[in-house]
Amino acid sequence: MFDLITQTFNASVIAVTQLFLSSVVTTNPWFEGLDLQYLGAKHEIVCNTRLASSFTETLDDVLLSGENITLHFRFDLYQAGEGSAVQSKEIINGFRYDVEDEVYYLLNSESKKLEKFFTIEAAKDSYISVSNLVVVNTQELSSDHEYFIKVSAYLDPIKLDDMSESVNLMLRWASVKPTIVSDKFRVQAAST
Repeated sequence: MFDLITQTFNASVIAVTQLFLSSVVTTNPWFEGLDLQYLGAKHEIVCNTRLASSFTETLDDVLLSGENITLHFRFDLYQAGEGSAVQSKEIINGFRYDVEDEVYYLLNSESKKLEKFFTIEAAKDSYISVSNLVVVNTQELSSDHEYFIKVSAYLDPIKLDDMSESVNLMLRWASVKPTIVSDKFRVQAAST
């Protein structure tokens, strides 16, 4: 009896390994848009954006694994004509499916608020979205220069139980970080 259970377990591990390490179905996610709002009185730029075409069947299977799947959004502010970022900010959206309770949990590193979803569609929509996030403090910026914001996203690799190697989830995104760049803009001079 124990041998039968062991064989069944080993067959399952091999099947899962094959799923993740062989024929990887990829997608090319992209940002649907980048909405920036300048709040002059608060000296802030607020961002709204969302990834599109982000999921494949195998990535959905990973989301249902019960492991914590992390998605990073990085926001870099550049002065036009300069090669290095003036300001940077990164947030992480963590996704975890509770198999026993059949509930999806999301944790955003910015708000530190744990959200609970009862459908995978609602959880995935929130997972790939950034809403009303302050990405830049404009107090130190000059009204004499033009600036732009570059946003990129990537997934962390995960290690599943009984697998010797990590699974590179970026393979599901054809190993390319989706990126979007804003139009150039100026900030208003701070009133004294």
